[in-house]
Amino acid sequence: MAIVKMNKFTLLALESEKSKLLERLQTFEGVQFINLQNEEEKDETLKELSEVTTDSSYTEYGENLSKIKFAIDFITPYSKKESALNSFLSDKREISYDDLVEQMKDNSWKRYYKELKDKEGRLNEISSVTSKIETEISLLKKWGNFDAPFKYLNELKYTSSYLGTFPKQYEEELINSINALENPIYYEILNRDNTDVYFFALEKKLENSPLNELLKNSGFSNFQVSYSENPTEEIRELNSSYLRLINEEDHIKESLYDYVDKISELQIAYEYFNTLHLRAEANNNFLKTRRTVAIYGWNTEESNEELVSLIEDTLGENYYISFSEVREEESPKVPIKLKNGSFASNFESVIEMYSMPQYSEIDPTPILSIFYFLFYGMMLSDAGYGLIMVIATSFALWRVKDKERRKTFKLFLFAGISTVFWGAIYGSWFGDLLPKYFGVNIPFLLDPANNILEIFIISLVFGIIHIFIGLGTKAYILIRSGAIKDAVYDVLTWYAALIGAILMLLGIGGVLGKILLFGGLIALLFTQGRSATTIGGKIGGGVYGVYGITGYLGDVVSYSRLLALGLATGFIANALNLIISLIPSPFKFILAPFLFVGLHLFNLTINALGSYVHAARLQYLEFFSKFYEGGGKKFTPFKLSDKFIKITK
Repeated sequence: MAIVKMNKFTLLALESEKSKLLERLQTFEGVQFINLQNEEEKDETLKELSEVTTDSSYTEYGENLSKIKFAIDFITPYSKKESALNSFLSDKREISYDDLVEQMKDNSWKRYYKELKDKEGRLNEISSVTSKIETEISLLKKWGNFDAPFKYLNELKYTSSYLGTFPKQYEEELINSINALENPIYYEILNRDNTDVYFFALEKKLENSPLNELLKNSGFSNFQVSYSENPTEEIRELNSSYLRLINEEDHIKESLYDYVDKISELQIAYEYFNTLHLRAEANNNFLKTRRTVAIYGWNTEESNEELVSLIEDTLGENYYISFSEVREEESPKVPIKLKNGSFASNFESVIEMYSMPQYSEIDPTPILSIFYFLFYGMMLSDAGYGLIMVIATSFALWRVKDKERRKTFKLFLFAGISTVFWGAIYGSWFGDLLPKYFGVNIPFLLDPANNILEIFIISLVFGIIHIFIGLGTKAYILIRSGAIKDAVYDVLTWYAALIGAILMLLGIGGVLGKILLFGGLIALLFTQGRSATTIGGKIGGGVYGVYGITGYLGDVVSYSRLLALGLATGFIANALNLIISLIPSPFKFILAPFLFVGLHLFNLTINALGSYVHAARLQYLEFFSKFYEGGGKKFTPFKLSDKFIKITK
């Protein structure tokens, strides 16, 4: 089909009615605003207007969204987990905009947020305290052999106590030095770890303690005692406190399950405030006078009447609107919306992954869809795998109603149909399962093991056709824009050279092939440097243009991947069947079904992904390089929020 025709609208309305207007435009979901506050967008008529700014409500809505998002994220881990398949195949629930507004009247999100925030705060406190307790217990365990209450150390009158650690490397020397002291000293080695010795000592109080000096020289570090009882008793008390906190934590977490059924209400609140937030944010695009607001934007040409009717219904006669066609210099800025038929539209995502076309270009989706369909199946090339894809995507289409997601499933449905087609041509049904292991011989046209040359030739023929259509598309674009000479120089000359080269390689065409090849190359030599301003530049450009024929040769050879990936899928499937068949009886009858399903699903997944990537690569590099510039931006209309719920008009 084509790129949807867009136009620019200019809308003037009363500032006092702006909020009401934006609400209706948001439910319309058909306009994309132009940022008039961007200096590049301002023309002379707008220079004197002032910018519309967001008010305090914008910040308020943002804060509300942050609170609601916190509440949803905090509860979600406690909700019942859907299976990955169910989650994948589930549509968003729908609600009308009017119902959304109505349900907000009794929404209790603020109360839920406050309660959940309090619970989070308490859980954080518990986590902090329990971590501290764990650290203290770990430390006290190292002093476990100290069997006296710590408080006794503060009650000593005639003796000095030392409780602390020193590095292990000083132990022998320090103990020998202590034993050599004249002053009687009591000491204990309470514990050792990888680096330190845990030490306790008592000595008679002296004005100049030799033990104190020895310990200082040995890197002794005092244990800062903040406990009263002995380590065992302190650990018992800490464990008791720890268990009380853990029980409280479990109780709080258990209470969070009661909030799971509130997620729906919180999601309603999120969509409501996000809708308001988006509406307030839209003000950053507008300019105003004291009483009026100026709004510029894009909309599809086909929606003009509907847009005017909506504005008139909202504002009565208090508005001015005009539409203007896209000027040539505006083309790079125009947002792109594609419109294709029921088959090609499902391949638009392949275009979007690369880049949307510019407004001045053509939509390549219809051509791409045909070749992507053919190439995908030729690379996956197993009818059994194709049937699995068809069945799986058909089931998904039965379950899913969302239009955009259905397009993705339809893309893989058509890919599965193509795979069945090519698999039937190659006679591959889960590899060689049917003829070799069940004796069922299904007719086929080509045997990949014995007809490699034929399949290779078919691949190259597809490549040549694909490239020639790409060149033809380029010619169409040039002719449409009035550049007929460029179409002759940049397309017709290549057609002549390439067709001549093909005829000569095939040994047919005789003199005609030589005339086309050398005539085309000479024409390229004299035309490809025509844009250069100097003689040297023109000659260099011409030589480089002729050299470009090697690039076309590489492009054609690149299509051999259609053969390579097709062979890989089939040969791997055959190898998997052989591996399963080698399992000895009676284990074969038990293990074979499970291995068959698991191994072939793995082969299907890997090669389906490879086919998806390489089918796209052939479009992006070999096809698009002939005519496609890209760089367009997708049409993103001002619309209602839809993060969790699809809001309908």
